[in-house]
Amino acid sequence: MSNYQENIKYLIQRPKTPVIKPPIHRSMFNNSIRREFQLNKRCHQTMGYAEVKVNEPSEFLKKKSRKVIRPFVEKTKTSDKNPVQCLRYPNKPSPKKKISRNFLHKNVVDVVRKAPPLPKHRVQDSRNGHIIVLDEAGLEPLYVLKKDFGKLPFYIEKIYKKNETIRQEEIERIRAIKPPLRRLPEEERYVLLTGLKINWAELHKQFLLLPMLTDSVTKINRKTNLENQLKSLEKDIDLLEKYPNLYVCDEDL
Repeated sequence: MSNYQENIKYLIQRPKTPVIKPPIHRSMFNNSIRREFQLNKRCHQTMGYAEVKVNEPSEFLKKKSRKVIRPFVEKTKTSDKNPVQCLRYPNKPSPKKKISRNFLHKNVVDVVRKAPPLPKHRVQDSRNGHIIVLDEAGLEPLYVLKKDFGKLPFYIEKIYKKNETIRQEEIERIRAIKPPLRRLPEEERYVLLTGLKINWAELHKQFLLLPMLTDSVTKINRKTNLENQLKSLEKDIDLLEKYPNLYVCDEDL
């Protein structure tokens, strides 16, 4: 059953009330503007159109037919003769000559001799005319074509040499340490490696027996401590397995 109840008053269509629009705003200068527009509408009828002489079809515009008027540049001549020098002060250095330069003439000559710019490498990637300049967008292999491409920079070579000298000095300092270092024998290395693996297995067993939920500070600290010990043992085991020749010092330096 719908919420809408049948009633006879809903069957009779009610007439729509007409919408009364407000009056349109009209400017007080409307008539004067319209009168002025009508007066100036055909103002050129009495004078007529301008008479312009049209070229014949045989006199079409050709290449290099226009006269290009170059700017007038006044030529200045500099005198080559030196003025008479006074010999009153023979040790005094002669003053430097001031060279007069005509910058206007120089600019005109530079513009005339200047080579035209090369066209840019452009690509149109859409039908609406969007253009991408390859050099500016980084799509042109400019860096690969450089002379020093693929070569090690000078400042990095300098850093390498400096580090190498520091390394040699450190090696010489270690060799000069007393008492001297002794090589770890294979049997002692095997005993150390076996003991470290046994300790790691015991700590790993304790780590696996930890509760799944670490909801207290004590549990978190215990878990963190076991993880640090396991990482330290794994580092020592990796060192012994990776380097068979190790040197140790029995006495404290």
